Amino acid sequence: MNWEKVIMKERTDKFEASSWASNLMLAAAVVAAATPMLLGDRLILIAASVATECSVLFQSLSISLQRLLS
Repeated sequence: MNWEKVIMKERTDKFEASSWASNLMLAAAVVAAATPMLLGDRLILIAASVATECSVLFQSLSISLQRLLS
């Protein structure tokens, strides 16, 4: 009888975790869909800024790696 309760509790915990993950993915999809409408033209500026920052980061990593290897 105890084993049945343990098995049912494990199944319930797995279902709750799955449900929570599903809700999180749904919320992320809604935010991703609404972002362009909320930000409008500013989204282009933000994306350009992020791209610039990433290129600077990769360049500094490349320089550090070259110094490390030589």
